[in-house]
Formats: sequence, structure tokens, C-alpha cells
Amino acid sequence: MQEGAWQVVWIDASNCEVLDNVMAGVFDEPIRADRLKRYLANPLNWMALAVEDGLVIGQCMCVVHHHPDKDTELYLDEIGTGDDARRRGVAQSLMEAVFDRADKAGIEEIWLGTEPDNVAARGLYEKTGAVAEPAMIYYLEW
Repeated sequence: MQEGAWQVVWIDASNCEVLDNVMAGVFDEPIRADRLKRYLANPLNWMALAVEDGLVIGQCMCVVHHHPDKDTELYLDEIGTGDDARRRGVAQSLMEAVFDRADKAGIEEIWLGTEPDNVAARGLYEKTGAVAEPAMIYYLEW
């Protein structure tokens, strides 16, 4: 899929070497090979990258959730754009790729969470027609 000057690419074990060249800010921390291998080994984990001239400028990671009592849904876990690639439509193109793949997989619901003060992310999500709902998030520690 071509979007602007970048391509959106779905990543799996066969093409993950593209992650050797990532713009600062795309991920929260450096990628560890062992974690990447484990992530990609699970077919329920989806990773789309925006790649421009061999450089990863954006990423979106999702998890497919199958349930015994309701339809399959998709959790949009992470979306990130490189520091020098923001405000160009990269994240929007990644979300559109997710919507397309979810449609093809028969998934009708995608959900995500963000911080109330993350104005840029909220604007992106609301641009798709999403409406924020009140929710509580708990981080369990043991």
C-alpha cells in the first residue's frame, strides 16, 4: 500500500529485517531481537510499519482477541510515528491498513486506549469517527 512517500508493510518473521533501520520516536524503547521474535511468532499479533526509503517512520501493533462468548475483536495496542515524520498522515495510513486487514479477517470491532492529555492521538482516533467513552485503567502489580 503506497501512502505519500512511504509504504505500509505488514511484518512477520520473513521480512522483519526492515526493523534494523528505525527513526527515533517510532518505538518507546530499542527493539530487542528476542522480544521481536516472540512477538512475531504469535499469529494473533499484527505489526504494520510505515517505511520510507528503507527507514521505518511509523508502526502500529495490534492483538486479535478471540472470545468464547462474543465476536472476535482487535485491540490496537500501540501506534507510533518517528520524531521527524509527525503530522504527515503516517499514523492515519497505518490505521487505515489496520481497518482494511480487520475487514478482510471479519473483525468488526477495534478498541484502544490513550491518555486524556494525548491530544494528537485523540484527534487521530476521532478523525476516524471514534467516540471516547469513560473508562478506568488499572495497572496490576504483584
